[in-house]
Amino acid sequence: MGGIHKIVSSPSFPVVVCIFMWAFSHVGIIKVIAIYLDDINIELGSSPTDIGVALGLLNASCFFLCPITAALFRHNSIRRMLLISGACFPAIGVALTSIATSSTQVAIYMSITGLGIGTLMVVTNVTLHWVAKENYNLYLSIGLIGYGPGMVLLPLLAEYLRGPYGWRGGLLITSALLANFIPCAVGMTLETHEHYAKWNDPKSDYRSLSSDSDGSDSEEGHKHREIEGKSYLLRLYQTMINSYRQSDFFNDKIFNAVLGLDFAFYMVYCCWHSFLIPHALQEGISTKNTIILTLVAAIGNSVSRGGVGVLTNNWFNPTMVFLLATILNIVSLLIDAYVTNYYVMILTSCLSAMSVGGRATVSNVILRDRASPDKYDVAYATDKIVAGIGTFLGGYLSGMIADHFSSYSAPFKMLPLIETVVLVFIVVIRCNPKAESK
Repeated sequence: MGGIHKIVSSPSFPVVVCIFMWAFSHVGIIKVIAIYLDDINIELGSSPTDIGVALGLLNASCFFLCPITAALFRHNSIRRMLLISGACFPAIGVALTSIATSSTQVAIYMSITGLGIGTLMVVTNVTLHWVAKENYNLYLSIGLIGYGPGMVLLPLLAEYLRGPYGWRGGLLITSALLANFIPCAVGMTLETHEHYAKWNDPKSDYRSLSSDSDGSDSEEGHKHREIEGKSYLLRLYQTMINSYRQSDFFNDKIFNAVLGLDFAFYMVYCCWHSFLIPHALQEGISTKNTIILTLVAAIGNSVSRGGVGVLTNNWFNPTMVFLLATILNIVSLLIDAYVTNYYVMILTSCLSAMSVGGRATVSNVILRDRASPDKYDVAYATDKIVAGIGTFLGGYLSGMIADHFSSYSAPFKMLPLIETVVLVFIVVIRCNPKAESK
């Protein structure tokens, strides 16, 4: 009880609640679209490729604008606005999807949903980085447990609403539930860290790269302004070069392997989450049993996300946990692809959910351990761009393969190949640990 009281009374707890909320909706929305997939395709005349692109954009838009969000987050005056707008966008995006009349509109509205989730992702993660300090692993894993309940509760609600309200009414009611993000975001306190002080100092070189130029209209003043302009561009170029040379990308070559790891992993992440339910339904499993399968997968997801926080906080190296989880998923996917049995699928879905969910959490830990502490926000934002490209490519390729073979099971046979690439990256990272700073 003392440990629970310590967590609840911690300044990190409101941040953990916000992380739980966006995690609850992230995969949950994907599962809801999967439940309504056939209805959407029939009414809008879309194909699995179209929906794969829409779901890929939902995931990708979570990540593509992360660098901009991270840069804006350094300014105290707009932090609150970022947080509140991020809380509003998921509900708006899902509500707009409920009135979509084409697959293109679905893709656009799913992107709006993803943009909101991505904004919350950056704001809460960077805030937790500074507030939680050495307990970051534990608090992050507790917040990300929200993925598990979202995987099962939102699809269960979607199936319940499907009969009386149809897919449009179901999405509209779901959007109303997502509006609960807003009071959670309002209750979160955004603390200022001394690392960002220079960004809010009007005298800082970060805010101004050039001095005031002579305002006269004389020829001498014109030449002075021209020299100042060239000096500004030169200093800007030098600043960019120096920033790169001081970055982890230049000083730690293996840090780039971390980005490659997340690129390949998030291809698997998007494909597996997007087509798990259609894959099960196409294998002849009833909707009721598919919901049960999703429940088992959600339990595995939640257990793994909470478990890796405890394991990596005290006992095991994060790279070893990631390595073992990758091998586990390769075996699970191979069994699932070639053994058609409901009870076997329950087992493989649970194991894959544990592997995917655990690695999604521990990949943040690997990135944080590898990055320089004062540059974590830059590293996190860059990593999310790479992850966004991976999720979009994963969603597009899986949808295209499903369309080509007229089978939602076909993408699952592609995943072990991508997981092999993931395995190579994590072995490279594991064999080249970060050098101890002197």
